[in-house]
Amino acid sequence: MTANEILKIAATVAIVQAVCDLLTNKYVFSSEDYERVVSRLRRAETLRDKAANSKGTNADKHAKRLAKAEDERAAVAAEVARRHTMPTMITSVVFLMLWKILGSEHHGKIVAVLPFQPFGFLQRLTLKGLDISEEVLNLPRTAVANARGEMVVPVSAVSQACSFAFIYVLCSLSVKFVVNKLLSKKPPMGADGGLTDLLGNPQLQRSLKTFGIDVDELKKEM
Repeated sequence: MTANEILKIAATVAIVQAVCDLLTNKYVFSSEDYERVVSRLRRAETLRDKAANSKGTNADKHAKRLAKAEDERAAVAAEVARRHTMPTMITSVVFLMLWKILGSEHHGKIVAVLPFQPFGFLQRLTLKGLDISEEVLNLPRTAVANARGEMVVPVSAVSQACSFAFIYVLCSLSVKFVVNKLLSKKPPMGADGGLTDLLGNPQLQRSLKTFGIDVDELKKEM
């Protein structure tokens, strides 16, 4: 497999991620419903700050008012965080499907030859889906030119063979990450805690407690 074909895998990952981000920006983050939720979050934060800065004579009433304002803010923040979490989960499913499609297309093919011998654990990924018998791999021991005149990298061990799985993971950690950073919309301040903000929803906390799940302990383990 040539370098151009490897670039096609990287380009496919980049295009799919870009399409997912652009569709999410258009149909989720540019919607009036999302803007209303963000506005509610800002108002809830303002009310929380006013409650925190107010100086009442009754400490108990002040504490209850502040707790209520914080619960309302946490509920809205959880709603905003959910709007960001759901597209991420859908994108993950899309890339799982892409893994299956591209994986079946490149199953058993040597995508690249690594310039080093990966250690044992990494070999499980680099050799995934390959027949590692030396006769089947037929890797060159010296630098030779193929039928198209391209120089083939010499190898000293069969373990230098690289499968599609390793290239796909590298693309996910690099190309996919960069495209997502460039195109995705970041959660607003106050709702950028991800799963932590989702767990901050008072209603969700009460529901989890009915199943014997301590939300505070769960947050500490995250």
